[in-house]
Amino acid sequence: MAEAIGMMEGAFFVPKTEIFAWINKTLKVNITKIESLASGSLYCQIFDIIHPGKLSLSKVSWKAKLAHEFINNYKILQQAFLKCNISKTIEVDRLARGIYQDNLEFAQWLKRYFDLHCGGRAEAYDAVAKRGGQEPDLSFA
Repeated sequence: MAEAIGMMEGAFFVPKTEIFAWINKTLKVNITKIESLASGSLYCQIFDIIHPGKLSLSKVSWKAKLAHEFINNYKILQQAFLKCNISKTIEVDRLARGIYQDNLEFAQWLKRYFDLHCGGRAEAYDAVAKRGGQEPDLSFA
């Protein structure tokens, strides 16, 4: 599954504008920079759509602004990956530091994984309600 999405896979040639459109529509947010994904909160929510109940969204810090808060979000995501037997390495340090290329590649990988495993769950998913009405704080980017 996850191993089959290699670096030369078409997933890694998806432009950032397509990533933005997908995330904004799916999660009812307005990201305009890849670095806005660095907190890990939106990655967690996308994973919740793909594998409902495998991570606790109530533990995700939607207002994360500091590195240690970002790292906690990635720990939640890593635990969910383990529960689902996904061997993809999450480069927490690089993602949490907001490194553009790393966040772009992880978002591209996640988009491909979403396309392969989500089915029609995204249409019925109420992203705002799942966040408890909270808007993710993206001001750190």
